[in-house]
Amino acid sequence: MQNIIRFFLILKLFIIIPGAVAQLPKPIFDQQTSPSYDMLVQQYEKIATKSNYMKFTKAGLSDAGNIIHLLIIDKQMRFEPSQHNKPVMLIMNGIHPGESEGIDASLLLIEAFANNPKLIPDSITLLIIPCYNVDGMINRKQYTRANQNGPIEKGFRGSANHLDLNRDFIKADSKNTFVFYSIFQEWQPHIFLDTHTSNGADYQYTMTLISSQKQKLGGPAAEFMYGKMNPFLYADMKKKGLEMAPYVTVFGKSPDEAGYDVFIESPKYSTGYAALFGCLGFVAETHMLKPYPNRVKATYHLFESFINFAQKNSTQLVRTKEKQLNWMLSQIQYKSNFEVNKTSHTPLSFNGYTLEKQASKLGAYDRHFYNRNRPFTKIIPYFDSAHAKLSIDIPQYFIVKQEWKEIIDRLKANKIQHINIDKPQIWDVQAKYIQHINYAKQPYEGHFVHQQISTHAQKAQIEIVPGDWLIPAKQSNIWYLMEALSPETWDGFMHWNFFDPILNEKEGFSDYAFEEDALTFLQERPELKKAFETWKLENPEKASQKYEVLGFIYKNSPYQEKEYKRFPIYTKP
Repeated sequence: MQNIIRFFLILKLFIIIPGAVAQLPKPIFDQQTSPSYDMLVQQYEKIATKSNYMKFTKAGLSDAGNIIHLLIIDKQMRFEPSQHNKPVMLIMNGIHPGESEGIDASLLLIEAFANNPKLIPDSITLLIIPCYNVDGMINRKQYTRANQNGPIEKGFRGSANHLDLNRDFIKADSKNTFVFYSIFQEWQPHIFLDTHTSNGADYQYTMTLISSQKQKLGGPAAEFMYGKMNPFLYADMKKKGLEMAPYVTVFGKSPDEAGYDVFIESPKYSTGYAALFGCLGFVAETHMLKPYPNRVKATYHLFESFINFAQKNSTQLVRTKEKQLNWMLSQIQYKSNFEVNKTSHTPLSFNGYTLEKQASKLGAYDRHFYNRNRPFTKIIPYFDSAHAKLSIDIPQYFIVKQEWKEIIDRLKANKIQHINIDKPQIWDVQAKYIQHINYAKQPYEGHFVHQQISTHAQKAQIEIVPGDWLIPAKQSNIWYLMEALSPETWDGFMHWNFFDPILNEKEGFSDYAFEEDALTFLQERPELKKAFETWKLENPEKASQKYEVLGFIYKNSPYQEKEYKRFPIYTKP
């Protein structure tokens, strides 16, 4: 109880009235404290009971059975998704609980709202996930987040089953992700803000920002984000003495050496997932070496800037999302697998520190350090554009057979619409066969992920029976469908090993018995005999190898199983 009282005495000194930048007190987090999970929940419950405009709810359970909460703030007291008729902003904290600035800044924000209801925005609904990775927050320790300047005790990055939840938004290995799906799909937010702490290099900024990469997001949403919203956020933060830069992606070197690249948040990340549904996604990245109170203050002020923008542009936010969804539906191709375009850049005025070398006291090498006594402001190249490595034609339908239950569970959780089949049907479809695939040598987030997948398409006939999923591609969640159900995408279900059983042949041949069958096939099939003779001429070294010879004939015979390497999601062009 003493810790709770001490924390909130500190917290109350730090309450900031939106707009009253000049009245900010000096940093007061002298003890470098951040609340524990139990303390956090207690304070949310206490604050929510003070306001008729807040509802503190239980959104679901984590993998370890701990409660993930959601706070709903609405001036019209509309606390159900079906009731809201204005833009929704979702703030998520603690996906990496050691990066706790958003956790503390959100407490400050709701305390300010409870004390002065006039501060609550009336033209938006505000949702706050106090801490998403609650298991990681409960796994509290001092020695985690090496080099980070406070707080003293922090949550751990991994979840209860050691997942990085910010790599899980497509594969959904965690129960937490399914809880997030329920929040996101029920409320359909217009703005999503994920709070983090950055590392890798040193520079003058306390806050950096990731905005969904422009070409990857595309359409009216990208035009609105980069034409209106980003300029407002950067200008508003600068007015408060908290100038921001785009998230810095260099590690162990200075950004002024060769500039730096935009961060492309693919759909495994939170904002990459949000972009699939036309949502404007952002990540707040405070700098880990800045004093902790300053990082909390910067996060609070960023909340303030987002809320002010949403208040002023609520009507346009709704229209932009409607336009974005219509634009997505109008496309005939889906673009994915984005990479930074290194042939062009935007000049960026960057405030950094000079990177220097000095002899290490530990070994016979030079160590690098950033000299804060030598700050600089330079125009550097910022490589902020990207191009898609993959374009896929959008089909009329996807067909998912019911035996792929893990796929259907994720489609259900993402509110994918499908047509129920009342009797068996034979459909002419397009089937894709895996032509090339690179197999990972080490696991990544619980998977030996596949890369560089290429396919070739063939016409096929399949039977659809009751229980199978016939999915119209033209629906509001079309981008999610295209990313998840296309084998070539870098974050699709094929990439994450959901279809690995198709990569192994289930039957084969015995050489002593198949020799006679092979001769018969060559006699009965002139086209096979011609292909076989051509193959021998082109591969003389294989012609003397029994299993190579018999294998060629087997793979071109009726015995070759048609299911081998056939991607089991079919499309109707």
